[in-house]
Amino acid sequence: MVDFNFSKFKFNCSFSTVYKVKERTTEREFAIKVCIKQQILRERKIEQIYREKEALARLSKPENRHAFFLQIYCTFQDSDSLYIVTTLAKGGDLLRQLKKRIKFDTDITKFCASEIVVALGHMHRLKIIHRDLKPENILLSAIGHILISDFGSSKLQSQNRIVDFQQILRRRKCSFVGTAQYVSPEVLCGQLVQQACDYWALGVIIYQFLTGRHAFYEASEYIMYKKICHASYEMPADFSLETRHLIEQLIVVNPAERLGSVESGGVEHEFFKGIDWSNIEQCQSPFRIYLYFFINF
Repeated sequence: MVDFNFSKFKFNCSFSTVYKVKERTTEREFAIKVCIKQQILRERKIEQIYREKEALARLSKPENRHAFFLQIYCTFQDSDSLYIVTTLAKGGDLLRQLKKRIKFDTDITKFCASEIVVALGHMHRLKIIHRDLKPENILLSAIGHILISDFGSSKLQSQNRIVDFQQILRRRKCSFVGTAQYVSPEVLCGQLVQQACDYWALGVIIYQFLTGRHAFYEASEYIMYKKICHASYEMPADFSLETRHLIEQLIVVNPAERLGSVESGGVEHEFFKGIDWSNIEQCQSPFRIYLYFFINF
């Protein structure tokens, strides 16, 4: 703790608080997630902390680093709290951007979706399944590119086996994790989790970007779950043919038939025509990032 200066800026979560900090010796800026141990135990979030730490650690190895992910720099603890030091995402998150605009146009949606596709491909090659992909878990860097975060619901695969902290800690085979509006039928029903569940979430996110509303939101959870299990949603009439086709290939009940279940991950789809995949990290972001509330400590 003595190595960092804490700013007034913070973001509160259910069992943690994220602070903007500056390292005293180098003046480099980071984010520190402070997790209160008593709250972790009370809310049974031990497994979530393990998942987050292990996934970020795998993504932060020198040979695995990628521009579209938060990096973990160190962790430490005292008698009261756990501390996770990560990249500082200065651009907020995509949900904030979406609320500012109500909905995204096709160009912004294509920019975001293409970066998510690249991020998913990288993450899946490292045998990490996110399972809770949604706009508020997709942060933005200071220059407006995505930073995938919040791996507390993730599954890690290693040496042909699943490292499932839910199973380790509770001896349960299946668990419903994630956020209901974005969760795939197989996750909802407690079936075998595959990488394709993240592509279902991508389809739902693209729908939300273009309409400003959830594809499966219902006041009744029972009705919402039923619609998810049958992939029953309303396709807007003003969607282009390419957009309709992409969403119809992502929001598919059978994960084996879902776009993204093969190596290409959808990069060849007509919706992404014009994307320079080889230089995607250098593409100009459509987001204007305002940093004024980050400047002063």
